[in-house]
Amino acid sequence: MRESKYKIQVISSLSFLSQINSISATTMATEYSVDQEIDNFFAQTTADRTACDDFAQARLGGHVNPVPIQGTCSYTVYVGRNNEYVAQFRLASSKLDLYMTNLARTIYRNSAPNITYNEQIGESTTTEAKQPLHVYIMTRIQGISYLEFILKHSGQFSENSTEFSFWRRNYVIDIAKFFARSWKNPQDVHKLYRNILQTKYKTALEKLLVSLPERFIPFIRASLDALPAIFSLPMVLTHQDLGVCNVLVDEDSCNLVGVIDWAEAEIAPFGVNLHFHQRFISKVHFENGWSRFDDYVACEAVFWNMFQTRVRGLGEDIIAVIKAARIVGLLLECGFIGRLGDMEDRVPIR
Repeated sequence: MRESKYKIQVISSLSFLSQINSISATTMATEYSVDQEIDNFFAQTTADRTACDDFAQARLGGHVNPVPIQGTCSYTVYVGRNNEYVAQFRLASSKLDLYMTNLARTIYRNSAPNITYNEQIGESTTTEAKQPLHVYIMTRIQGISYLEFILKHSGQFSENSTEFSFWRRNYVIDIAKFFARSWKNPQDVHKLYRNILQTKYKTALEKLLVSLPERFIPFIRASLDALPAIFSLPMVLTHQDLGVCNVLVDEDSCNLVGVIDWAEAEIAPFGVNLHFHQRFISKVHFENGWSRFDDYVACEAVFWNMFQTRVRGLGEDIIAVIKAARIVGLLLECGFIGRLGDMEDRVPIR
């Protein structure tokens, strides 16, 4: 395998994040209200918030406290005498795949929650306008979200300060170990599954080829050419929403303590969710898109050094393919309107 075949991915992947995200960043510029988000959620259900809170308190005791950032398809609360549990009420159309959540627990141990299904709340209907809820109980991973960490310290230190650079390095080292563990736990998949997923990726990229601005065309063409090599990489469990709210860190050191919300996890080629790592060493501006922190390049070097130390034996040709997979994942994540739903039904950004 020639390194030059994927040269465009290797050279450009450091700057590509800011380009693709500049298209979609303005759609994120809305003020968040947890109460409004909860109200919006229960407008979709045949259950009500009181019934959910009463259920959680009756099963696990203590006080019920909503988590500060709620999901679109669920209502989530801390509960228990010391808020040591999490109760999550999910729309029936968004129920968890317990095989995937158990697999995450097996691979990442205490860094992933232990999840059990309880029961259904709310009446089933013949229409999708109102849905019942599926109830899941999970262990709470101690720590705060990366977003909460940033908010806690940003008033005292600037984003490019020595302190934040130190914290980012702690996080980057740990997330590199996280990805290394993924690499070292490949999953056996049927050839048919691999072929179907590759076809889905190809179809989605071809949609973007005729939709995104011309400056993205070389990246998309290179990504299409790289698909056979990408699908020769290990098939692994990939977290498809590895964002600032789903990564939990130590509130003082920013070391990684856990990853939550495995609802969209899937088995896919290693590297297709690596672009999430780049977002933690960058910042977003709602008008100008993403830009790098001053230590971006240093953090990238720390990541790859730790990753290669943990997995050992990877040549530059394999690293080039992994970086190609990273761009494919970024295109599929950010090149379409919305994240939810089947890949075939998603509409490209224009």
